[in-house]
Amino acid sequence: MAKAMKFCSNCGAEIDENAVICPKCEVPDDTQYPASRSAKNPGLAAVLSVLFSGLGQVYNGELVKGIAILLGTVVGWFVFIMPGLIICAYGVYDAYTTSKKMNSAEIPLKKAKFSDYILFILAFLILIGVFTAILLWMELM
Repeated sequence: MAKAMKFCSNCGAEIDENAVICPKCEVPDDTQYPASRSAKNPGLAAVLSVLFSGLGQVYNGELVKGIAILLGTVVGWFVFIMPGLIICAYGVYDAYTTSKKMNSAEIPLKKAKFSDYILFILAFLILIGVFTAILLWMELM
């Protein structure tokens, strides 16, 4: 029977379930010492995704996924309303569950960088500019 595995919250390496210290980075397993863990707030991740689709993923340290969800939501809203709603709802669900999985060390804890937020805002502005240009072009035709 295979042993259950978890991930080091410091380096993301896969470690044995009973390991006290990560063999790769030699940092103590912070599930043993919860005060040292930089936990994610699942509720905040969900609220951020409600405010701006994909922002909860950026908070979870997943910039590319956040931009993909933002793009999918905007395209979904542009094509039909329902696909945009579905992708937006998925983004909220994904942000919440990913935060919970990071907190329980089921997946590696990722920290969002300030530059990730800036890149997300730039992607948002570019997306708005592109769709505004498309709408103006369609209006002229």
